[in-house]
Amino acid sequence: MSLPERIAPMLARLAARPFDSPAHLFEVKWDGTRCLAFVERGGVRLQNRRFHRIEWRYPELAVLAGLERGSVLDGEVVVLHEGRADFERLQRREQAADPTRAAALARVLPATYVAFDLLYERGRAILRRPLEERRERLRALVAPHQGPELLFSEHVAGAGRRFFDEVTAAGHEGVMAKRRDSPYLPGVRSRAWLKVKAQREGRFAVIGYLPRPGEAAVSSLLLGEHAGGRWCYRGRVAAGLGERARRALHAELSRLPPLDGPVAGALPARARLVRTGLRARVRYQDLTRAGLLRAPVLLGLERVPT
Repeated sequence: MSLPERIAPMLARLAARPFDSPAHLFEVKWDGTRCLAFVERGGVRLQNRRFHRIEWRYPELAVLAGLERGSVLDGEVVVLHEGRADFERLQRREQAADPTRAAALARVLPATYVAFDLLYERGRAILRRPLEERRERLRALVAPHQGPELLFSEHVAGAGRRFFDEVTAAGHEGVMAKRRDSPYLPGVRSRAWLKVKAQREGRFAVIGYLPRPGEAAVSSLLLGEHAGGRWCYRGRVAAGLGERARRALHAELSRLPPLDGPVAGALPARARLVRTGLRARVRYQDLTRAGLLRAPVLLGLERVPT
C-alpha cells in the first residue's frame, strides 16, 4: 500500500460577503497551518503547503498514526485557546528550531489537528468523489479517535450567513463555503471552495513611513493612535499602495518635520516618524496582543483638517 510522496492542497478563492446556498457546506475557517496527514506503516507523515515535513514540530500529533493505514487527510494544525484557533500561539510553535524545543512547547501550547477532508482511504484515491461523501467517510474515520489532538471540522448546510455571524461573534477568522459536489483538485484555487473572512475597518493616523532602500519611494506607512498624551504604534501597511502613490508619498513625507511626542510600541528599524496630517482608512483582520493590526490593507488616505 503506497501513498503519494506529496499532494498539493486544494485552495479556495475569496468571497466578498457571506451567503446562503443549498449547494454549499459551511464550516469554520481555522486560523492555523494547512497540513496534509499521510497515515502509513510505522507512523504519520505531516506535510505543510510548502511540502515540508513538520511531524517533528508537533510530536503530540503522532496520535494520528492510530487512524486506519492508507488514509490521507487534509486539515489545519491549530493551537486552541478558549475554543478558537489562536494564531499567535501557533506562531510560537512554528518557531521551534529543533525537536527538543518542539517537545517542550508541545507541553505548554498543545496543538490540535482539525480534519476537514479525506483524500485517500485504505490506500485508494477518493479525490473524485463528491465533497459531501468524502466528509462523511472522514467523520467515520475520525470519530473513534477524537480528542484534544484530533477533531473533525463540523459543518452546516445552506445557512451560510447565520453561520458566519455565529462563528465570527465567537472570535473565529471566518467561514469556508464548499460545494457539496466538488471533487478535490490538488493545487487548484477553485471557486468550488470559497473563503469568507471577518473584516474590520478603522481610521488611523499616519505617523511616518518606511523608505524603500535605495529608492525615492515609500515601502510602507506607519500607523498610530493618540491616547494619554502619546502615540501608540498600530503597525504598518503596504498592501493597497500603488507604485505611483509610493513615490508621490515619499516626495511629500520626506520633507515634513518630525512627529511630536513619544511613540509607544516596537517600531521597525529605519522608521521615519513625521507629522503627515494624513489619516488612513484601513481594512484589517483583527488586533494582535501587542495591539498591532493584522493583515491590514489600505483603502484610502484622508487629509486631517487643521
